[in-house]
Amino acid sequence: MKTLNDLPEPLSAPGETQPRRLRSSSVGLACMDAGALIVSWFLVVSLFGRVWGGEFFLLLPMLIIGQLGLGYLLSLYRNRYQLGSDHELRNQGMVAAVLFTGTSLAGVVPEYREDIPWLLLALLFAQALMIFGRQLIRVLRQLRLVPVSGEPVVIVGAGDLGASLVSQMMADPLSPYRPVAIVDDDSTKVRQLIHGVPVRGSTSAIAEVVASSNAAGVIVGIADAPATVFASLVQRLDSEQIWVRAVPSPLDMLSSDVGISDIRDLDVTDLIGRPAVEPESEQISQLVEGRTVLVTGAGGSIGSELCRIISRHSPRRLIMLDRDESELHSLCMSLEGRALMDSPDLVLADIRDFQALDRAFTELKPDIVVHAAALKHLPMLESYPAEGWKTNVHGSLNVLRAAQNHGVGRFVNISTDKAANPSSELGRSKFVAERFTAHFAAATGLPYVSVRFGNVLGSRGSVLISFADQIRRGGPLTVTHPDVTRFFMTIPEACLLVLRAAALGSSGQTQVLDMGEPVRIVDLAKRLMAVTGRTCPIVYTGLRAGEKLNEELFSPEELDRTSANGVSWTVDVLPLDPDAVPDPHASLDDIRRCYLSTVDSAQSPLTAASAEPVDDADARTSEPAISDSQKMPGIEVDRGAGVLGLTAQGRA
Repeated sequence: MKTLNDLPEPLSAPGETQPRRLRSSSVGLACMDAGALIVSWFLVVSLFGRVWGGEFFLLLPMLIIGQLGLGYLLSLYRNRYQLGSDHELRNQGMVAAVLFTGTSLAGVVPEYREDIPWLLLALLFAQALMIFGRQLIRVLRQLRLVPVSGEPVVIVGAGDLGASLVSQMMADPLSPYRPVAIVDDDSTKVRQLIHGVPVRGSTSAIAEVVASSNAAGVIVGIADAPATVFASLVQRLDSEQIWVRAVPSPLDMLSSDVGISDIRDLDVTDLIGRPAVEPESEQISQLVEGRTVLVTGAGGSIGSELCRIISRHSPRRLIMLDRDESELHSLCMSLEGRALMDSPDLVLADIRDFQALDRAFTELKPDIVVHAAALKHLPMLESYPAEGWKTNVHGSLNVLRAAQNHGVGRFVNISTDKAANPSSELGRSKFVAERFTAHFAAATGLPYVSVRFGNVLGSRGSVLISFADQIRRGGPLTVTHPDVTRFFMTIPEACLLVLRAAALGSSGQTQVLDMGEPVRIVDLAKRLMAVTGRTCPIVYTGLRAGEKLNEELFSPEELDRTSANGVSWTVDVLPLDPDAVPDPHASLDDIRRCYLSTVDSAQSPLTAASAEPVDDADARTSEPAISDSQKMPGIEVDRGAGVLGLTAQGRA
């Protein structure tokens, strides 16, 4: 065992040797400038045959003292600026201007008047020597620092960020990257040299530039580059041979070590090929400010993000309900930085338990309910359909009944695109929940709405997380089918749709977000490998029971759909009387028969508008009393796109 005496001496602090090195560099630079002045004097004497008297020996020391004194004041000899940089050149010019002015003024002395022009010429030579000396030293230093062993890369973008990136790489001999070419869509920059690296063409020629320069990868040096740039690069390059990476944003640079599965490290908009929609603060504030909002499934991916967004917009209370105490603990930590778990705003309850829900609603009296709790993994529900029946069908029914009984002013049921023309237990159970929501909307006359999502990137169990884990282990990446496609959205987009639906949705409607074009899963896998710079084999496992090759947004009977805001469609779903379905503990045969009659054979809203008549008078008498705090803001639906700042294509 080593004692303290056996341990090696500690390394000296950097400050112990650095000042000496800086001082020697400053002295050397000062001597170089003084020498330039002396050499310039003798050049003038030699070239023009001047004969100097005693004035020469007085003026030369004065110029040297002036150069060194002014240079010190302007930090030329204090290592404040990089040698040969534009900052140093600017200050050197200021010193030269002062010396030229002083020398010119010396011409008022008769003894010096004849010599002043030659003095100025010598001073001009000296300044040229000083600048040349600095640039020569800088070039020699850079040649010593040029990386020789790094991977050859092509930089996309010849702007400030791209140029800075090239400069940093070329100044680090241990850099893992060696820039060999630059591409930029600005035709005026073609054939330019940026820190010695040529601009070889536009991004449309990226494949040819990569091939001709034998580059191993591509780095995007564009600040906040749009997702279309990455999609275009990945499409033009062989993702199995050439990787594509991006310069992280300043926030990413400040963050701690980030793992491959961290969604913030992998910009999901680069993967789905379109920009993500961002929430609109004013719209959310108008909805939730001063109101009590209850979120079921608050510990889940969507529920927790909803809670984080809502909490920033001054609700009177934010009630977070979940059956998983560990998830509530994590959510509390992310919101408050502590998790004492003693807040009355944390509710541990299962939506399958109506009595527990009723007690919570009685005590907390929410104005708005966002129902995010659900079982969502399709293969599991195919194996255990009774669990989906208990949670997604009857659990949703319990939340709706509690909301109706306690006068909740707005209700948002989070659904899925798998509820459109459903082929799985998950889709059928969520479609029944949509029909329940339409029933309670008709019964209360209040804005109870459903929202259909696509696949959410970054949520627990999502394909992105699965692929990231498989890449970390070296593969293979498992894909069900080469042509399988899905609609994708980000967690913030999903939360935006929920809150927008709560603010703008009309009673009984189901809203479906315009999620752009569907994305092939195999393309998503290749893009993820390109971004991470790793190559893994892809294995096709075949479609599982209940899975579609291509997801749908609408059922065949949902033809009468509208879009008043350009960012989502609205469809009408037939109401379903809860008394028409079996109880939570029904047999599988009864559940299947119920699905057959309520889902697979559902009538079109156009042909069965009277399938469940609701008497207006009965609806008015059964409508619960709403307090002033529960009344929702009157928001015009056709103003939604303008208020949210979204385009007609559903993109920000």
